[in-house]
Amino acid sequence: MQLQQVVSLAEEINVVRDGVKQTYGAGSEPFGEIVDAWEAMTVNSVVMPAFGVSLNEHTLNAMQSGVWAEFCFAESRVINGLPFEKLLIEVKPEYAGFNLNRYTRERGYGGRCFYIDLRGGNMQAFYELLTK
Repeated sequence: MQLQQVVSLAEEINVVRDGVKQTYGAGSEPFGEIVDAWEAMTVNSVVMPAFGVSLNEHTLNAMQSGVWAEFCFAESRVINGLPFEKLLIEVKPEYAGFNLNRYTRERGYGGRCFYIDLRGGNMQAFYELLTK
């Protein structure tokens, strides 16, 4: 399975706006809308090497402002040799590419990230859905 498609397997999606979390479980209407918007946003995207690593404390502090989407899985997943139980992205409408921070029980949000290049697209529609 490719990284762009794994979000449909999430158990729940957390939308975090300025530190306030709203949770949507698999099977709910908002969950389906978010997955559909994700798939539309990433349809032509390419996974590339990440530009950096995530530092758990820094990432948790950063989540106190802005808009974030956190995809939580019932079991550990591995893509490109990198394990995760959650994936986290900061959502900004102008972003044409973004890091996906991996969460593991052992390191939290510390470690290598994935990077998705939207190949000329941006996060505008995804951002609008998460902020409505």
